[in-house]
Amino acid sequence: MGERERTRVVEESESVAHRRRTYPDPVGEAVVAAQVEAPGRDLVAVCLGIAATISPGFMLGSLYVEMGPDLGFGEATSGALVAAFFGASAVLSAPLGRWVDRRGPAFTLRVALVGSAVLQAAIGVLGRSALLIGLLALVAGTANALCQVSANVWIARNVSARRQGFAFAAKQSSMPAASLVAGLALPVLVARFGWRWAFAAGVVLAAVALVGLAGPGDERNAGPARSGEGDGRASRSDRAALLSLAAAAAFSSGAAVTLGSFYVNSAVHAGVADGSAGVLLAVGSVVSIASRLVAGAWADRRRGALLGLVAVMLALGAASYLVLMFDTPWAHVAALPLAFGAGWAWPGVFNLSVVRAHPDQPGRATGITQSGTYVGATSGPLLFGILAERWTYTGAWLVAALIGAAAAVAVLNARRVLGARTRS
Repeated sequence: MGERERTRVVEESESVAHRRRTYPDPVGEAVVAAQVEAPGRDLVAVCLGIAATISPGFMLGSLYVEMGPDLGFGEATSGALVAAFFGASAVLSAPLGRWVDRRGPAFTLRVALVGSAVLQAAIGVLGRSALLIGLLALVAGTANALCQVSANVWIARNVSARRQGFAFAAKQSSMPAASLVAGLALPVLVARFGWRWAFAAGVVLAAVALVGLAGPGDERNAGPARSGEGDGRASRSDRAALLSLAAAAAFSSGAAVTLGSFYVNSAVHAGVADGSAGVLLAVGSVVSIASRLVAGAWADRRRGALLGLVAVMLALGAASYLVLMFDTPWAHVAALPLAFGAGWAWPGVFNLSVVRAHPDQPGRATGITQSGTYVGATSGPLLFGILAERWTYTGAWLVAALIGAAAAVAVLNARRVLGARTRS
């Protein structure tokens, strides 16, 4: 046996020993075995499921040009539809996380995917008014929240500890990848067949994900929760840590989603041609995906929570927003690598840190922090849009930089609280 192979066996043994100390029950033993054996095909299916369930949130906004005139509603209503989707995700993420801990991620992933497919088909076929689409968007947002926390628990239970960083990075990368593909493919689909057929893309993705999760041996993901999971009890310090992490997630996502939502408009306002601005956004999305994967692979080589790294990423992202304040074409080009490479690279490492700090209840913990993510994703762009319209892009980017800095501070505070909890 070579040195590299001996190192791998030792790492696996340490990982199994840690989980057996944490979960000394028979169910926990089964979970340990599953974590080493989960095939990569299942992870791909989980990532496709994430892309499928979050796609209505992208399309309800991006298809306004077609949907608005067809159904007779304006931009404010379009924004309300998107807010309904992410608002439902924010409100229900935490309670759904506790349910996933109890029921098991295999079952809840399937429920989320079937629900999302049915709801997207219903929007495309039955969506004849903004009110009805809004009601369907609320339920679709619930399916999205369920899929997100189910994916987190699935990774925590089924992926080896030394590969979870990359797995979380891949899961988080599926969202910008979905938005990138949607931005390139949906205009062609909509131009030929109309906006209703755009929702068929989400139905197809959900169906493919369901097929990928239906292979032999998938029952290892199911079953009752581990001992002590899902009972809702938590110490005061633990609640404080999770609330601080949720606040950090809100600030972090508020800054990051603002970048993705307004970078093109800001670049065009600064003098960049429309086509060139779109290309820059596509390049930024690719940089974001690559950065997440690299950060995740790096995190797999480090032990413990890595919130310090997350804080550094957010601080660098905030610094890049200060460059965008110059409101010139060169500033938007110069800020791009740092803005997308650091300011958008944190989610995978963040979720990995949350799961490492709460290995016994990954659904409950990430459900709470995911709620903060949705709050920030909804309120951040709304605030930026108001500032850009009533003030200037320079002032709006200044506020975005302050939000990014607040996110870094909140992450550091969560790191301090978690450290105090560990020592107590």
